[in-house]
Amino acid sequence: MLALSRLYSFLDHKNGFNIHFLEGQKLIHDLVLLHPMKGSGFAYFRDTFLGILPIIFFLKPGESLGIYIDSEDPYFRLKIETNSAGHTRTLLLPEEFNQFPMTITGKVRITKIFSTGNAPYTSMIELNKVDTHDIINSILTESYQTNSEVIVGNLSDQSIMVNKLPSMNANAVIQDEAVSRKEYIKKNSQFFHDVFEMASNDIETIVQTFEAHGMGYLGSRQINFFCPCSKDRMILNLRGLYAGDVNELFSQQDTVDIKCDYCRKEYKITKSEVLGS
Repeated sequence: MLALSRLYSFLDHKNGFNIHFLEGQKLIHDLVLLHPMKGSGFAYFRDTFLGILPIIFFLKPGESLGIYIDSEDPYFRLKIETNSAGHTRTLLLPEEFNQFPMTITGKVRITKIFSTGNAPYTSMIELNKVDTHDIINSILTESYQTNSEVIVGNLSDQSIMVNKLPSMNANAVIQDEAVSRKEYIKKNSQFFHDVFEMASNDIETIVQTFEAHGMGYLGSRQINFFCPCSKDRMILNLRGLYAGDVNELFSQQDTVDIKCDYCRKEYKITKSEVLGS
């Protein structure tokens, strides 16, 4: 049985970098079960999902985040919603989408909800034939304004986000000519490759591997699929959609079967429940 996926955080104090490692094998296993996609479409789903989730590190307690990719060329809609606790749900439409696009034209909407109740923060990024693998890094640079880059493993369902710390947070002994993010990734490319090749989901093994490479362990959090859908929510949605004519919904029978697009759970709802009688 696969261990629950986790997002690990490490500090390379000497060079002034945070490293965030997503061990996502259980997540991808569950993704296969939730969304019956195959071939290139699922490969794209998998890569984008693993690429985006390390952004959870930037969420403060109680905050949540939605990333919505509306691609026009090729046409598809990808939704990823998560929060600081690691509870995540995702959706790719159409379900029969079966290609791995090299570039994407469309837009990305990022919505961050605060625990304080303040108005959500929303930003929009326009995509004009943007390389598929550059989208998450565009989000990190343009929306989160961080000096970060995500590397998705080809050898395992894992990813690494490299985040260069501002100079004020870096070790005072760092030389004036501090290593750049690109240089740092190049310097550590073999180590990252070895981590992906190891494909371990054991907490102790992962922590020891990064610590042996000179990184301090900061902590980790579980990442899992969680959908807040419920029968009551489905009923409220139907009331809103068919407020003017409930009979249209129940023209053939007195019950309808509704399936949540995110978690695939099915609900049987009666006409009396929608009417509130």
